[in-house]
Amino acid sequence: MTTHQRPDFLAGSVFDALQRAGTRGLTFAELIDATGFTECQTRHGLSILREAIAGMKGTDAVYSYDPHGHVYRTVYLPDVAEAYEIMRLSGEATRSYRVLTGTVLPHAKQSRTKQLRMLRRHLQLVVDDARDILEPAEPV
Repeated sequence: MTTHQRPDFLAGSVFDALQRAGTRGLTFAELIDATGFTECQTRHGLSILREAIAGMKGTDAVYSYDPHGHVYRTVYLPDVAEAYEIMRLSGEATRSYRVLTGTVLPHAKQSRTKQLRMLRRHLQLVVDDARDILEPAEPV
């Protein structure tokens, strides 16, 4: 059984490990080894780091996850950062789309149904466009 660690300690340790790795970054397994934390503690540290990195003073680190290599980084690489942001946008749009179609639309009053259906179509377009952008390019 592991001891309880404070969230800021977990995030700081994950941040330090990612900073030491530099542009190479770390996979999740390598991150567990580098920090010495359990899988759950490492996931919790990553989730806190994602939100806390913007407020860290004295650093210009940019948190990103490369879905193609499954690598976490705190170094700005334009292609990786862009793909990560598109992936997050796609995830948020998909979640909103599911809430809208599964919960809101079935219980909407008739007067607002048209606007909600337009919003649903818009979210579906965002999800589809994000998936198209993230798909690997086919060799020419």
